[in-house]
Amino acid sequence: MNDDGSDKKQICTMDINCVNPKWSHDGSMIVFATTDNQIYLIENLETGESRFIWKGFAPAFTTADDEIIFVSDFEGVNSIYALGLYETEPYMLSDGDYSNQAIMSVDGNYLIYSVLLESGKSIMLRDLNDTTDAHSKKINVNKDANLEPDISPDSKQFVYAGFDMNLNGTIYLSENGKERALTKDITSATQPKFSPDGSKIAFAVIKGERVKLYTMNADGTNKKDLGIKGGDLGLFKWIDGSRIIYDAENESEQYSVGVVNISTGDNKLIATTGFNLHPDILNQ
Repeated sequence: MNDDGSDKKQICTMDINCVNPKWSHDGSMIVFATTDNQIYLIENLETGESRFIWKGFAPAFTTADDEIIFVSDFEGVNSIYALGLYETEPYMLSDGDYSNQAIMSVDGNYLIYSVLLESGKSIMLRDLNDTTDAHSKKINVNKDANLEPDISPDSKQFVYAGFDMNLNGTIYLSENGKERALTKDITSATQPKFSPDGSKIAFAVIKGERVKLYTMNADGTNKKDLGIKGGDLGLFKWIDGSRIIYDAENESEQYSVGVVNISTGDNKLIATTGFNLHPDILNQ
């Protein structure tokens, strides 16, 4: 569909639920997973015909659109893999056990992800151009369980959520090896995501059983509740520097997709019929 909700078209017609669709950067392909952890690729958007890629979940294209990154446990424990579109065997990108939540930098040079180390759930950064054994480094300093990382457009800043023993999340920012908390004034926050220009961070705020969408400046100032419609926040993504697309669930377990403008406050649900989850946006 268009970003105003018009021209909706069903692409996937499988007998199982299709989730987590992701556009290729050139807009010619879509990769998605099914609820039984199988990954498929659609190369013809007109027919919607798909082909099986690998067993796993949370797929996404690399910056060059020539590989798919995903999480799989086919070697015994969840790890992050990459597989060429026409290759038959994936290769591992992550270090350590139980790796997930991978995000690739805009330039395609770095991969940031969450991994379980001896010290706990940590954030690792891999230099994809480094062919030595020293290609990865730990980013977080805190001792929390660190999840949901993101990387700034210039690849110089990193954000993530650290959850304490009470399961309250704090958003941290790391730059030049130094870490600081951005949301100590909020009981629990998660899912930080940089805006396309890196000047703002959108994030989820957990208040009891409610989940809201907030923004703040990249230095942690000017926090703002965007007042989304449709219920409690699920997932979201920046469309551009002013708009965010999100999914939300209401008390009747209805799932909707909406778009909110952080500058004007304009807020519109664009998909409300049926179960509407995991929106992605094609930026061209």
